[in-house]
Amino acid sequence: MSESALLQELKLLRERVDRIERMLEFIVDRLLPEEEMSDEDREALREALEEHRRGETVPLEEALKRLEE
Repeated sequence: MSESALLQELKLLRERVDRIERMLEFIVDRLLPEEEMSDEDREALREALEEHRRGETVPLEEALKRLEE
């Protein structure tokens, strides 16, 4: 795969992730009743989304490998 094709694929993946993030934020903000999610849980979810946006998350496969070590 050429570099330009790879960069285009990465761009498309980033756009998909951004759309998923927006949907999750909508669900958290609008669709989940307040009594089902505490303020603390809501803040933890927001922080997790922000960490993901900044690229500070670790893929599940990598985390599982670290646990096995």
